[in-house]
Amino acid sequence: METMVSIIVPTYNRANVIKRAIDSILWQTYSAYEVIIVDDGSTDETASVIAGIQDTRIRYIMLEENKGVAHARNVGIQEAAYDYIAFLDSDDEWMPDKLQLQMNKLLDPSNQFGMVYCRMGGELRDGTGRFVCPHQDFVKEILEGNLFQPLLHYNVIGTPTMIVRKECLEKVGGFKETLQCLEDWELILRIARQWKIGFVDEILVEVHKMAGGVSTNTVWYLITRCYLVSLYRREMEEAGMLDGVREEISEKAKIYGLYDEISELLNRNIEL
Repeated sequence: METMVSIIVPTYNRANVIKRAIDSILWQTYSAYEVIIVDDGSTDETASVIAGIQDTRIRYIMLEENKGVAHARNVGIQEAAYDYIAFLDSDDEWMPDKLQLQMNKLLDPSNQFGMVYCRMGGELRDGTGRFVCPHQDFVKEILEGNLFQPLLHYNVIGTPTMIVRKECLEKVGGFKETLQCLEDWELILRIARQWKIGFVDEILVEVHKMAGGVSTNTVWYLITRCYLVSLYRREMEEAGMLDGVREEISEKAKIYGLYDEISELLNRNIEL
């Protein structure tokens, strides 16, 4: 008998694409799961689209007001009935064997991973080709195992690629709802500090970048990077990466005309 998984799909005004995401779950070769769709106050036809999908494994939760993707995911975690939790954004899709390959690794008692992730790919927004994350030339030693230190510098784990033990999410406290972006990176750092992380070396998630997504919010991206520096300044300094991280953030801020503001934030302890 397969181990059950709770799949959380946060959504907001994605009626035009959410069926593609849900279909990619229903086509999984691994069939032991529930799907919890958390609608973060949509004003479009999302409810009607979901009502038209006939599958008893789907639960639809409509929130009264829009509070952001981190809140929606946390509601899903609270509602989850099972001990393993996966996430899919409503504008992305999974390859058919994603759950099977990752659960095989997560359930292997010799691994003792708190979380398993995979590669993701998608078309670049400028139309010049495809991206793959993590980059194909990353060495395996920084993609699996004790990843806290490598993850301080860069995040290679997207939320739709993760399957996490529910006990890990409950112990670290779920997603930080005050963050407007990079909430996945901040959560993953808390998990990586306490558990080893496993990696399936295949592209099992297709990412579709959409206008208005949180990944396009450059100001919040820079603020959150400064926040992570504030949280882990000592650890970054001990790892010899603090100056490099600060320089990287400052260079990006300069491109968007925010150098002075971000430089000030990099020298402060930030609370959100």
